[in-house]
Amino acid sequence: MSYVIVIPARYDSKRLPGKALKNIKGKPMIQRVHEAALSSQASEIIVATDSAKIKETCDQFGARCLMTNEQHRSGTDRVNEIAEILNWSNEQIIVNLQGDNALMPSENIDQVANLLIEQPEYSIATLATAFLSKDEEQDRNAVKVFFNTKTKEAIAFKRNHELIEDDSVNYLRHIGIYAYKRSSLQLFSNHGPSLDEDKEKLEQLRAYTLGLKIIVEESRIPPGPDVDTEGDLQLVNSIYKNK
Repeated sequence: MSYVIVIPARYDSKRLPGKALKNIKGKPMIQRVHEAALSSQASEIIVATDSAKIKETCDQFGARCLMTNEQHRSGTDRVNEIAEILNWSNEQIIVNLQGDNALMPSENIDQVANLLIEQPEYSIATLATAFLSKDEEQDRNAVKVFFNTKTKEAIAFKRNHELIEDDSVNYLRHIGIYAYKRSSLQLFSNHGPSLDEDKEKLEQLRAYTLGLKIIVEESRIPPGPDVDTEGDLQLVNSIYKNK
């Protein structure tokens, strides 16, 4: 089964306005993310945006880009709109590749898609990686995913460092890349935020309210950092310069 990639990219980021067009070693960030997607085995790649500036940039470097509603609450909702526009089948596997992760290895993109393709009893797949330090492990911004070591089913996502006393459970730092079945994405996006989701500010917690099973696996290659701040942008640029 083939899979498709949708890259949600909005212009008005709160912490770093216009970040999709910020320069990373001579190219806008959205182009760097698109290049990572091009190296994957996806059958189709689409940028989903609410910005004419981003669409114009994508047109210039040859990416397929579709305009979406400005009022979406999240990138997930933007991805769902693309699935509706293109009328993908309920079984279509869709990877949501964040528009601010230019350093996501293409191997990881294939990995998260194949995880769901190979285990169709799950509705959503995602990835995790080892913590870089004890400080990162304690950081509320580093989301922890707890999972069953045998089945790989994700049983909890937490911001606080709270151990689960169960030998069959392990935890890693969650990576914000997802693969969805089209039917699961539609159910997820069309449902309002859950109470746990609002409390923790973690969108993925909505899946548990809806009875959607999530499978998680440690990424084959640790990804580089997302870009949320000017400092992140400088760090990513320095990584590119050293490649």
